Amino acid sequence: MGQPIHRYLKKKIVDKFDFIDKWLPAHYTTSVNMILKEEAKDPAYIRRVKNRRMIDERVIDALYKVSLLNKIQVETED
Repeated sequence: MGQPIHRYLKKKIVDKFDFIDKWLPAHYTTSVNMILKEEAKDPAYIRRVKNRRMIDERVIDALYKVSLLNKIQVETED
């Protein structure tokens, strides 16, 4: 019975990573660490989470927020 929830969560994570791949700026590790504040991670770890699509919810959420901010900035410049 847990399968539909698992599929939903997996789809949600895949959608987040797709958005991140599309909108993440070239230099993002400093911004991610600013969002993470006290739980700052090594830039190599942040890049590893992004490139290998590892499951680290805090880092994924921070990457998503940076991507969202970049998308808003790009769209308002036009």
